[in-house]
Amino acid sequence: MWTVDIDVGGTLTDGLFTGGENVTCVKVDTTPHDLTVCLFDCLAQGAAKLEFPDVASFLENVELIRWSTTITSNVLAELRGPRIGLLVSSGHENNLYGNDAESTILNRLIVSRDVMGLKDSASETEIMNAARALLESGVRRICISLQDSHRHPEREIAWKKIIDQQYPDHFLGSVPVLSGSDISKSADDRTRTYCAVINAYTHGALAATLFKAEDDLRETSRYAGTFLVSHINGGVAGIAKTRAIDTLESGPVLGILGSAHLAKAYGLNDVIAMDVGGTTAKISVLAGAEPVYRKPSDLFGIPVELSLPYLRSIALGGGSVVKIVTNTKGPVVQLGPESMGSYPGPACYNLGGDQPTLTDAFVTAGLINPDYFLGGTKQIDRELARKAIEESVARPLHVSTEDACKAVIGRAFEMVVGVIASAQAELRQDLSKHVLFAYGGNGGLFACSVAEKAGLKRVQVFSLGPVFSAFGSSVSDISHVYERAVSEPVISESGMPRLRQMLEEMKAEGMQDLLGEGIRPDNVSYAIEFEVSGKSRHSMPVACSEVSLRSAKELQDALQEASGTLNAISLDLFRLRVKKEMPKPRLVKLPLQDPDSAHARLGKRQVFWGSRNGEAQVYRWESLRPGNRVEGCAVLEGVNTTYFVPDGWAMVVDGYGNGTLNTV
Repeated sequence: MWTVDIDVGGTLTDGLFTGGENVTCVKVDTTPHDLTVCLFDCLAQGAAKLEFPDVASFLENVELIRWSTTITSNVLAELRGPRIGLLVSSGHENNLYGNDAESTILNRLIVSRDVMGLKDSASETEIMNAARALLESGVRRICISLQDSHRHPEREIAWKKIIDQQYPDHFLGSVPVLSGSDISKSADDRTRTYCAVINAYTHGALAATLFKAEDDLRETSRYAGTFLVSHINGGVAGIAKTRAIDTLESGPVLGILGSAHLAKAYGLNDVIAMDVGGTTAKISVLAGAEPVYRKPSDLFGIPVELSLPYLRSIALGGGSVVKIVTNTKGPVVQLGPESMGSYPGPACYNLGGDQPTLTDAFVTAGLINPDYFLGGTKQIDRELARKAIEESVARPLHVSTEDACKAVIGRAFEMVVGVIASAQAELRQDLSKHVLFAYGGNGGLFACSVAEKAGLKRVQVFSLGPVFSAFGSSVSDISHVYERAVSEPVISESGMPRLRQMLEEMKAEGMQDLLGEGIRPDNVSYAIEFEVSGKSRHSMPVACSEVSLRSAKELQDALQEASGTLNAISLDLFRLRVKKEMPKPRLVKLPLQDPDSAHARLGKRQVFWGSRNGEAQVYRWESLRPGNRVEGCAVLEGVNTTYFVPDGWAMVVDGYGNGTLNTV
């Protein structure tokens, strides 16, 4: 039986098909108008590659599909969600419980006039008048987020019930109503409000796509296996247990998860993970071979008191548009934030794109072979790329085409180095001894030059680098997170029975959810966390064992030791993580062979970057064997991506079929 992992990117959609030790990957164009199209394109290509007659016959042999999508991220980044109305406690209409005079999300996700403040003692008439005013002004969803509702959600529930009774869902005038405490149990009122608004803002687009995908899989293709969706917590869950906010940035988080999996296999503790695709470049950091978590975090610039993997993104990728802008120093190269995406794509795609992109610069500079792009399955035109660079970059800068390519490529690398520098400052860590993991469709082209500019000495590239988020999906497990607000913040012996009861309730809910997804609830592991706060401290997640719930003293001691504080601890939230391990591809380590790589050499060609003499040796990536060594300047052409080894660097293929690069 096979498992399938599909990750939808901004430009390309990646698929990983795993059956025992057989691992096959494919890439197809992302179809932003309908992401179910690229889902089935990916399945069709995988089925053909594995020599099944059609998708339906292949799906008869598939037991699990895991899918990560960019739907919610795209809606939030592009600000194209529905109009949202918000009811809050009186006096917080502008700050939405934050410290700033005006909230970050006002006039961005929600307009000021669609926020109404009511007293907590508001009558049914006042509540209905507010709801009616919002609906008549054109809002399509209403959120209710009242102060201190993490401990006392009954007010939000009562208000929601009043509106639902007047606008039931079988009437044309119905409107979805969401309470903040339904989405988040955070003790921070602002975070709970933001999570509710984000979820309402992105829900519709995600729900329509997921239900269509599942219907097409079940009804049209007769798929009978398990279909799971990737979450921001690094796990996967069924559609019924997926909220829109759960899926934000799930693809990049899967890349971090894949990095952690391989860091452990290599015995590496400190890693910078760099993901460069068609539209974005992302940087994350591992410590002790585990993702670094940060709190507070931000979701596309929206601050939230949530503990999430550290991830910083910029709008830079192969499809990034190149422009010449003028500043105090004169004309300079600017990349992005606009992207040509997969359609019409870069000028070299010959699909109507008339603006130069980073991909056009790579093609013109000789780093990408136009005759072997995606293994030769996608035809691109070098002359169109060169023309776009010459007309829109070289002429305005008054330089040669060669120097124009250098300016564009150099600027791209500098932008990523800037993100690494920012990460070092934010985390207050020296990252100079870290190993750079480079992946994504363009990661192999960025790897060495970014490392060199950032002062890093070792780089790791991967045979599955082009589909690395799909690889991260393939090593992910089913994960559900359950939260309960703690009514009594002080740890006391009288409150312990209620905490133990909450734990059993969350365990039972987890078992029920697994059964509902068609998953046997055996071999399940549990992880307990409390969100705690102390004097002059923000709330922080602290893990503890189940045995610490035996008494108040044991819990107090465990939380104080784990949090590193002797101050009085206040309980804000009780969290249970339920994890069910899923099948994973097995890493096979092969014996090392002779360093000689001549058998994989294809010849040489002119390049405008990374070579002192303007030439690079060209190799076929798939022909290299463990132990083979390649010295720069070299271009390694793979079916799904290109790896670049500039002068001063050398790469050795390791036993896993991946490449380790060091300076020479």
